[in-house]
Amino acid sequence: MIPVTNKNGRGDGLRPPARRETETRAVVPLPNAGQNEVTFQTADGTEVCARLSHLSRHAVTFEATNLATTLRASEVLSDFKITADGRVVCFGRAVVSQVVQTGESLVCEAKLDELGSDTAFFLPPTETPADRQQAYEVFFQTWQKEYRLSTEFKVLVTDVQSYLTGVRHWLESLEFGLKHSRDQAAQEQAILEAVAPKIIAAFNHQHQRFEEILYALPREALGAHQDFVRRHWHKLFLGSPFAHRTFHKPLGHAGDYEMMNMIHRNQPEGRSLYEKLIHLLLVSQWPAHSVRNRVAHLGENILHETARVARQGGLANILNIGCGPAWEVQQFLAKTHLSNSAAFTLIDFNAETLAHASQRLVEVKRQFGRHTEIRTNQISVYQLLKRTQQHRAGPDKKFDLIYCAGLFDYLAPETSRALMELWYEWLSPGGMMLIANMCDTKPFRHFIEFILDWQLIYRDTREILDLVPASCRNHTRVVAEPTSVNLFLHIRKPD
Repeated sequence: MIPVTNKNGRGDGLRPPARRETETRAVVPLPNAGQNEVTFQTADGTEVCARLSHLSRHAVTFEATNLATTLRASEVLSDFKITADGRVVCFGRAVVSQVVQTGESLVCEAKLDELGSDTAFFLPPTETPADRQQAYEVFFQTWQKEYRLSTEFKVLVTDVQSYLTGVRHWLESLEFGLKHSRDQAAQEQAILEAVAPKIIAAFNHQHQRFEEILYALPREALGAHQDFVRRHWHKLFLGSPFAHRTFHKPLGHAGDYEMMNMIHRNQPEGRSLYEKLIHLLLVSQWPAHSVRNRVAHLGENILHETARVARQGGLANILNIGCGPAWEVQQFLAKTHLSNSAAFTLIDFNAETLAHASQRLVEVKRQFGRHTEIRTNQISVYQLLKRTQQHRAGPDKKFDLIYCAGLFDYLAPETSRALMELWYEWLSPGGMMLIANMCDTKPFRHFIEFILDWQLIYRDTREILDLVPASCRNHTRVVAEPTSVNLFLHIRKPD
């Protein structure tokens, strides 16, 4: 593991330049607060009504108080209805892009699927010929401002589109010639092994410049650039299994268990050679590398903490929150008989995820003859937070290791602090808490936001340490896996 705190106490030496968050973005006036609201359904089925704060063509900002802490980045908000100035101006789907805790409420920004520059709400009345001319002038001026894109960016995007379109046609011709071959699968595999590294390298070269251009732009210009990219690249990427699942989020959020499975399998998947190529390209990017490294880091700490407790003659009680497919537990069971000296409790808010993880772990236990105790519990973030308000009502037994990998990438700071404080109370003396969080150190952020609609809350070392409540600051450190994209907060409870 790589220690990430430098001599100035910061861990963001590789981080791209900070975006100018103070710049304003064009929004419509909202004069009548009583008639401006947002209603939607969260991923867990909760219906929420929130106050509309700002509305642009690409995003909406609202303030929620009812069950606000259940909202997290990349969560799908279905039946999303915006009422502004007494009119319904949008109905469909939105995806949470930012969450900020402000006392008792949560201020959220959500990206909109369908609310472009032609939306009537953004234009003046058109009842007379003069009104219509004025409306067109307003529309055209706004269009010019919104679509005054970087020339280099437009050239790069269209060049990549042309290249990938050519690659797709070429692969389709090769695939057509293999249709009647007895060993079609083997030949397809051989083709991909020969050409995929070269194609991925060519894309990555252009993609790095793509990220550099976007990091240099003001925040209010990103929506128009996203629209342009999606029009040119979406059809080239969304056919692949990984991109399709990430963008559509069938479980209501990004980073679900099957997305993690795809990353860990790290194999070509899809119906055609081209889809398999794009799938392989996506699971070879920096975030995917860091997720595989994250599993290795979790596995090392599970091994060390189990051995520590076993040396003292005990059984290591381990709590995994937001477990997903629990690959690190699967590997621990498969690799060492020391796994018989551990007992796992897996928590996730999604029943399908827990069913999948349970089935896989039962299979691994049977295969390797383990008798490790494994329990599952379906609990939401909101239910966990309620426990912080109930005098920290915790489990019957303390845990020697509590870890959470992937959840904090989507949670507001106040929510994160409250959970840390709760889990610290659940630790045994000498036990360790391990929290993972993505850091914006490599060029990938805008691609996954623009193309995959995957929003994350990135934190560097200082920002992660700022989350730690005063009661939990004993023996605290932050380390990174080899790509530096995933950072790990380690908190050891004194004996």
